[in-house]
Amino acid sequence: MSASETSEVTRVSWHLPRLIIAWGVAVVFGVLVTVLVDGARFQWLTLAVGVSTLVTFALQLGTAQREGFISRLAFSIAGSVVIIAVIDIFGTLIR
Repeated sequence: MSASETSEVTRVSWHLPRLIIAWGVAVVFGVLVTVLVDGARFQWLTLAVGVSTLVTFALQLGTAQREGFISRLAFSIAGSVVIIAVIDIFGTLIR
């Protein structure tokens, strides 16, 4: 692998604004589920993760950039799951 090939491999854009939008959607859904749902919270949290995953997928497909797609998608979904989990744990401790 030459130096020019190495620089091309490491130059993958993370599309940070799209990651932040996806995580913002996760925050909104996590807070809404924690505040509004009492009984069947697990089902609603599953729905929140699912919607967040679909939003992430749509945002990353919108970049039309093939390089780093799986890494961006995995990082964004993992971040959304962690965000929703932290909000739920925090909400559980407050109640």
